[in-house]
Amino acid sequence: MNNTYGIVKPSVMNPAKDVEIWYRYTPNRTNTEPSFNVFKKISSEDVSTMLTAAKIDSNIDESDKNLPGMYNLSLPASIFGAVGFYTIYIKPKEIKCTIKDVGALASYPDVSGIVIDLGEIDGENRTLFRSDNLAGYRVEYYDISENKGVSERQEYYRLVTSSGLCEPVSQNLTSANTNSNGYRYNESATLAFLTLTPSTSPTFKGSQKPYIGNPSQEIRLVNTKFDPVCLEIEVCENDFDTLTTVLTGNQIRSLDNGILTTYNQDGEIFNQYEFYTLKDNYTTNDKFDVKKNRKGNIDFSVNYTDVINN
Repeated sequence: MNNTYGIVKPSVMNPAKDVEIWYRYTPNRTNTEPSFNVFKKISSEDVSTMLTAAKIDSNIDESDKNLPGMYNLSLPASIFGAVGFYTIYIKPKEIKCTIKDVGALASYPDVSGIVIDLGEIDGENRTLFRSDNLAGYRVEYYDISENKGVSERQEYYRLVTSSGLCEPVSQNLTSANTNSNGYRYNESATLAFLTLTPSTSPTFKGSQKPYIGNPSQEIRLVNTKFDPVCLEIEVCENDFDTLTTVLTGNQIRSLDNGILTTYNQDGEIFNQYEFYTLKDNYTTNDKFDVKKNRKGNIDFSVNYTDVINN
């Protein structure tokens, strides 16, 4: 053994609970309309249908038929149906919350952490705050911007090392946000105690405590199951198959009305064009040859098999 090991493993996740998908649409690359620069969030229900676990060959002797870390992405036409460019941002899901207190465990005063009020957390995410389910999550902090006066995400972050429900040992009557005597774990409580790393003083400066947040500060809890992914997708009216059909598909041109019909490989009508000539109003000389797309006005009576075999 060389005592060398890897730390990267395929992600196993629940798309509806662990993934957020945002997208932006623009009809072309030169568009400057501000409304097309805004990202929209896709609902959790749609995310679960867009991301599905990839399956392995049923003949392979594995009890788990999912391929770990691999997911199939589908784009529903109801969202991505317009022709143009889509920027799709797939990222870990975030839980928005506020630090109620920065305290320590009553029995272990050296173990400090942040306290979260579960009353601010929606029902489906509350179970994450017990039994160390948040271990490995990233805590990202928001601070009020001096220039803009709004809350902005900061560069620094901390990692959650443990989480569990807790209750205050005794309430500090001089402050509604802090508790002087610390907290103790209680699985029936409505508060959560999260320990973070780093949370202990460096050995060379024992009097200084690392920053882990302030009471009333806004934070985001972000899972670290995968790295964010950004995709740009272009939706077109034609692909290689349709272009090939136009260039090499069978065609019939009716000489009595000038309609040119193109057929796909199955003999079905792919498109029709009408050819005619515009004449000068005074000299009656031919002036323009016109090719007009008959989209929406297709003559389906021009059946390829019937015409060829007639």
